[in-house]
Amino acid sequence: MNNGLIATRYATALLEYSNGSSASDLVYTEAKAITQSFMQFTALRTVLDNPVLAKVEKLKVVGMAAGGKLCKPLQKFIELLLDKNREVHLQSIMLRYMELYRKQQNIHSGKLTTAANVDNTTEKRLVSMIQSYTGGTVEIEKNVDPNILGGFQFEVDFVRWDASLKGQLQRIKNDFIEKNKRVL
Repeated sequence: MNNGLIATRYATALLEYSNGSSASDLVYTEAKAITQSFMQFTALRTVLDNPVLAKVEKLKVVGMAAGGKLCKPLQKFIELLLDKNREVHLQSIMLRYMELYRKQQNIHSGKLTTAANVDNTTEKRLVSMIQSYTGGTVEIEKNVDPNILGGFQFEVDFVRWDASLKGQLQRIKNDFIEKNKRVL
């Protein structure tokens, strides 16, 4: 069976179940923590794929990956995955759940890259500008990259605003090269 189809079916079921138990926000927070753990600790996948490890131990590992203790709806869901031997799909299911939840709640994920750390007022101003553009809430991931020299780069839902000094210099260079091609 297709991995994407499995992830979508289980994630949709989890979303409906968590909405019914009014714990979708908590499940979303724990799903983000689990996916972050998968990215930080590559051994997590190996542990969950281990057929010798008991399901109770795998449940504890997933609980630790979620930041401690799982909420009841997510715990029951993980138990179901373990009973059906679908724990290998946990990461893709959590990622798909996050997509479905964001779509349902009109949450847009973004990435803010600056040359130096940004103060809270500037960050809030940028976020409010993007929220008015998207009509929803925006979750941002902040990065500091001194290579952009100044300004910022902001990406939301595959739309990128480049107000960096490096980007401006690159555009000037490209314009200069293009104009000089016409002269020859």
